[in-house]
Amino acid sequence: MTRTNGLRFFDGIVAWSIDHPLPRPIRYLAATLLIVAVALTRSLLITSLVPWLLFIPAILLIGLTLAEAPAIYASILATILAAWSIGSSSQYLWLTDPQWAGSLVFLLVAIGISVLAGELRAGVRRTRLLASDLAERAAFLSGVLASSTDCINVLDLNGNLTFMSEGGLKIMEIEDLNAVKGSPWSDFWQEDGNADAVAALAAARAGQPSHFVGKADTFAGTPKWWDVSVSPILGRDGTPDRILSVSRDATELMLAQEQQRLLNGELGHRLKNILALVQSIANQTFRKADSLEAASGTFSERLAALGKATDILTATAWQKASLRDAIEAGLTSIDGLRDRVTLDGPDIQLGAQLALALTLAVHELTTNACKYGALSNETGIITVTWAYDQGYNGGDGRFRFEWQEIGGPSVSPPTRQGFGSRMIERSLRSYFHGETSLDFDPSGVVFRIDAPLPKVGSVVGE
Repeated sequence: MTRTNGLRFFDGIVAWSIDHPLPRPIRYLAATLLIVAVALTRSLLITSLVPWLLFIPAILLIGLTLAEAPAIYASILATILAAWSIGSSSQYLWLTDPQWAGSLVFLLVAIGISVLAGELRAGVRRTRLLASDLAERAAFLSGVLASSTDCINVLDLNGNLTFMSEGGLKIMEIEDLNAVKGSPWSDFWQEDGNADAVAALAAARAGQPSHFVGKADTFAGTPKWWDVSVSPILGRDGTPDRILSVSRDATELMLAQEQQRLLNGELGHRLKNILALVQSIANQTFRKADSLEAASGTFSERLAALGKATDILTATAWQKASLRDAIEAGLTSIDGLRDRVTLDGPDIQLGAQLALALTLAVHELTTNACKYGALSNETGIITVTWAYDQGYNGGDGRFRFEWQEIGGPSVSPPTRQGFGSRMIERSLRSYFHGETSLDFDPSGVVFRIDAPLPKVGSVVGE
């Protein structure tokens, strides 16, 4: 069996020396002390037959821990000390010819070992730097994948899932990747998204990126829409080796777009209704007007009342409006006489069409009151009241509304029925699905509505 792990102690020394480099003087001092120690040990314990043998491990250790230059210095010092220990003054050059030859060979070998050890040390240092850089990059990529709210997948060329990012597992509500690993990625997609996914995989195998929006439920069954990008992952030969898919949750966007489509349709419908109402007001106003000037003023006032009603409805997205607010909108043309009109009744919410109709009716009643009724003199007043009952024995409750003018000039019925009268009596009867009455009592005009409460709206707090 091949051993791939080194000695921990030795690896630790080399790693420590790389991470904590010593100053140059200290390195040469350490090399000197180690070589001198080996030389003393050799002189005391080893015969002169092997003067160079013990220096080789020491030189190798110096090269690996202190770098190449101190090791070469140690090689020269070891050669000198070995020659000193085996030489003799009786020799002409201190050493015999064979000893000179052996010393030269040792020096060359030691220098070679020093260079080799230095290169090994440099290689270990480069490897550690590379490993540190790779670890940092891996940690960075892992953090990015974990932090991303996108679902990042890696597929094989057959389209089977091999990897899903941590963020993807969370958003897809998957606890263990093994639950879906190896599954066909295209099977996750529903309806048209499945065909789009298959086409995207084919494009990626051909080396082309693609994009689509599709529907796919999470592993827990939560419906989701996704904005998906699919691209090839190229291998060393430049051809697609794997496939990358990045899916971003687009559920809120799709729901918002669907809501916008519904709102646009509803807006178009309401605009048609408003235009139809404006057209009806225009036809009725101008058809029976005594003069164009008078008709123009009346038409403008009626449009202003309609505008006030639409302002109220716009504030509630055209869903409902307060009955009191609808009445107040119809009274805006008598700002200087507003204190002569009293309102009394519970807070009832009207539907959009009822609010529009009631505002226009109150405007017509107010206009008539200013011209002929209670507001045409200095003493007249108007009381507007409304009430409801809940009904008995499960029956529908009733809504009752009354407009009563008091203290004005004597009233007589009109000789002809104009737009105002028709709006007040007929239109409100249709809108409220109940009974309406407009009485021209000599003491003052009285207008009443009696309608089923469910048809009118809802009572706030009930």
